[in-house]
Amino acid sequence: MDKYSLKTGLREQTIMKDVYFTAPFNLVEVRENKKNPLLEVMVMSSSPGLLNNDSYDISIEVIDDTALNLQTQSYQRIFVSEKGTMQNMTVRVGNGAYFSHTPHPTVPHKGARYTARNTINLQSSSSLLWGEILTCGRKHMAEGEQFLFKKHHAITEIFRDGVLVFKDSLYLAPDEIDVNQFGQYEGRTHQGSLLFMAPNMDVNKKMREVSAQLSSEEDIDFGISKVLDNAYLLRVLGNEGEQLFKLFTKIRQAEDARINQSVA
Repeated sequence: MDKYSLKTGLREQTIMKDVYFTAPFNLVEVRENKKNPLLEVMVMSSSPGLLNNDSYDISIEVIDDTALNLQTQSYQRIFVSEKGTMQNMTVRVGNGAYFSHTPHPTVPHKGARYTARNTINLQSSSSLLWGEILTCGRKHMAEGEQFLFKKHHAITEIFRDGVLVFKDSLYLAPDEIDVNQFGQYEGRTHQGSLLFMAPNMDVNKKMREVSAQLSSEEDIDFGISKVLDNAYLLRVLGNEGEQLFKLFTKIRQAEDARINQSVA
């Protein structure tokens, strides 16, 4: 099992306090302005992706009154995997703390099997921005490779003060269901979801801002829903992973900037 873990610390700004990783991972601070309170960390990997029977274990702890943005280096590729691949990620966000994570899209190759479980524990005063993007596979290969993976199952559970407040289970098995039918992808090839939760947030105003931003974007369909009094969920269907990643990154960067401004 390959793994990495990160626990923040506080020394005027958020710092990396406890860090552990095994090959192929490395965790690198990429915060350009060292005076910013928000710690920015990139997960680097020497592996081409998840191979047959691979298992990743990830643990993130953002202690009270700290702020962390966790970035990825590149697209997450999942190769042919008869025995399957797995990723387990546990996140803890303390009182008054902030965590944002909008990783690069996941690219399941032909024959790939992937299961992910994300467990996020928040306090009532925690803030979270969490995004995920799934592609159809290697769409631009010469022979084409769309929806030829075997299974993708990603489960995300969010607890606030120990109570389950949100659960998302994305199960996609192209051999079992027509992904182009109504209520599925409907001709699109990429889908993404982004959840933002923050205390004392005017969620209706925030939803209007995001809707206005996406309404001018071409070749996507999206919907945004209020899931809690202080949280919204955005879902987007499109045809290019990079387009969705840039949209999510722009939303994330705006929230990250507010954290830097509010504490600076």
